[in-house]
Amino acid sequence: MKQFLKYFALAGIMLGSVTLHGQTPSHQPIEGAKTYGSGINLDSCRINILTVGYKLDMTNNQPRVYRNIKWKGKDSNSSCLSNEKFDLFLTIGNDTTAIYVYAGSSNDLVAGVGNYEWGSDPHTDTVPWNQLITKNFGTKNQLRFYSKEEAQAIWNQGFTVKNVKVVTEKGRVFILK
Repeated sequence: MKQFLKYFALAGIMLGSVTLHGQTPSHQPIEGAKTYGSGINLDSCRINILTVGYKLDMTNNQPRVYRNIKWKGKDSNSSCLSNEKFDLFLTIGNDTTAIYVYAGSSNDLVAGVGNYEWGSDPHTDTVPWNQLITKNFGTKNQLRFYSKEEAQAIWNQGFTVKNVKVVTEKGRVFILK
């Protein structure tokens, strides 16, 4: 009986270490910020500087996308950005093929008041693999996402974020570097 308990305990330790090891991400989080500083007109909102912060990591083998924005409006007390609709895309890939991490929409963010401070509620999502990496950017209904297996392979290869694309509801594109 004692021998059985020893084997049972040893098997439990071995299985536990395999499970814990399997849950660690394959690489460190990718984080940074990209800025557009030459002025943007989003419909009626004039933005002098726009910065998007991002962080990509893993939780329980699921990709997680953090994003936040800060901006400086023409009027420092302006709140016009909170009325604008746009989507965020992180450009990744190599020099010949650009692909994109879909980082969500403005509906998920609480923007500051235009005084170049980060939003009060940075948004984070655990994203399904088949809704994470897209072959194109644009409005949400036009996106062509990679399959779960393809997205996992891209993620596990590792990548860097080259720029952030802001796509307005009307299809205007601003590139933050």
